[in-house]
Amino acid sequence: MDKILKFKIWGDYAHFKKFYTTTSPLTFEFPPPPTIIGIISAIIGLDKNEYLEYFQNPDEFKIALSIVNPIKKVRWTQNLIDTKHHFWRIKNRTQIRIEFLKDSAFSLYFSHKNEKIYNLLKTNLEKHNSVYTVSLGLSELLANFELIDEVKIENSKSDDWINIDSVLPYSCLQDDNSVDFEVSREIFKVNFPILMQPNRVVNKREDILFERNGNPIKCKVTQFCKTEKGDNIVFF
Repeated sequence: MDKILKFKIWGDYAHFKKFYTTTSPLTFEFPPPPTIIGIISAIIGLDKNEYLEYFQNPDEFKIALSIVNPIKKVRWTQNLIDTKHHFWRIKNRTQIRIEFLKDSAFSLYFSHKNEKIYNLLKTNLEKHNSVYTVSLGLSELLANFELIDEVKIENSKSDDWINIDSVLPYSCLQDDNSVDFEVSREIFKVNFPILMQPNRVVNKREDILFERNGNPIKCKVTQFCKTEKGDNIVFF
């Protein structure tokens, strides 16, 4: 794999529901890989009932993400209504507090060995077209997107400390002492779904490290990729 698409996606609000929350939904700090795949599929027009079939083999596609805007969260109460009846007959309402991301923006890195998928995404990004509406987690939370560049990448290895610009899977670290928790950094670890089967069952999860303000993480990793524009990234 010698080239990759880098594009930006952003919106006023976002919500990527954490799997262990129910009546008071909390959100992940950035879209998990299955959500990113859904966003890409919406842009190129893959059917919602079959798009996951194209993303089952990790050797066929690569995804990485970097945080552009600092992570900010807000919460507000929403009214949920019983839609089994006509609107003017609705009497039951339930108020719940929902957590949202505010002013989110992310850079996505993507490549696929299926040239049709790759080229279609590149074309639609260049023309700012999407087959289906692009949103950030919920259909009401509309998103914008733009192609940043198509860049060449190369696999790299180093035993020295390096700055990783993307979010970082914990399994890529050389050992448990391979992260430099600098005073100026706000580094967190969250467990994310990574691979999802077509029947919506998650078959791989991973602890992911990220810096809340989008700053690079200084660390030692087993392997990373370097783009021709100088980005150091690690794929999910």
